[in-house]
Amino acid sequence: MSEERRGLVREEVAARPPARLKPVVKTIGWSPSSFFRKRRSERRRPGPRPRTLDPWLAEQVRQFALAYPWWGFKRLAVVCRRAGLAVSNRFVYKVLAAADLLQRRRPRSAELYQAARLFELLPNGPNELWQADVTYIHIRGFGWWYAVTVIDYFSRYLLALHLSPSNDAAALTVAIDQARAEAERWHGPLAWTPTLVTDNGSSFLARRFRSHIGSWLQQVRTRYRTPQQLGLLERFHQTLKREEVYWDVYASPAEARDRLLCFHRRYNEVRPHWALVPEAGGDVVTPADVYRQGVKVQIPAWQEWARAAKAKLDALLEQDAQAA
Repeated sequence: MSEERRGLVREEVAARPPARLKPVVKTIGWSPSSFFRKRRSERRRPGPRPRTLDPWLAEQVRQFALAYPWWGFKRLAVVCRRAGLAVSNRFVYKVLAAADLLQRRRPRSAELYQAARLFELLPNGPNELWQADVTYIHIRGFGWWYAVTVIDYFSRYLLALHLSPSNDAAALTVAIDQARAEAERWHGPLAWTPTLVTDNGSSFLARRFRSHIGSWLQQVRTRYRTPQQLGLLERFHQTLKREEVYWDVYASPAEARDRLLCFHRRYNEVRPHWALVPEAGGDVVTPADVYRQGVKVQIPAWQEWARAAKAKLDALLEQDAQAA
């Protein structure tokens, strides 16, 4: 039945008291449940009616949101409560939603600029960016030993894995020499100066190490107390421990070297790496496929974002130049 016919019946019944609407509907032959059913747009959601937001309290929350635009509603709720406002997380969320102030991950102009600068440092091929670090390995009866690792950032290719009883500058120079020899074995004399990213360990700051790398490596050190800036090697060390070191107990440093050599080959040549997706699609490939064979891989999502940021910035700069 249409809403128009319902309206006519209601008007007729209202004009003829004491007639009642429900018996009339039944007499006509209509179903009362269908007649009195509200349209979906008229139905009230189940549960208590939403409370109106206190105008003064909502304005205070809005001012906090404008003063601290970097934070989400949960952090802002804590700040408001610390300032003496009796607000809940839900209340702050409703205020921000109504004012369109909810924090969203939208790149701003400054963020785009920094992403474009970051893109200039990202490697586009092997031997452009290396990372070096040291991890600990305990050998029963011989104490703690140190594995010095050097990895190519672009291909994830493990250039060096040197086991040493110490982590001094001498051990680092051996690993760097191994990495250089491995790189030149597959690519010949390096045509450019690779960038070597290290932390601020005393061995990496030592004069002996810095003089050894000379001008053929450009060393870049991470910020203090920021191991995440060496995230690739930190993640690799987890793989090294989980798939090799924690798998069995080494009887001697000689056995440890042999086992690490097997792992070194397995990691480069056999173990597919989830970050190395071929451009043509299909299964992921190994670091050796990319580093040695030159297999083209897809750009990681975070690097693609940097590329897009740079393209957007270039377009804006071009527009400004044309307008001038």
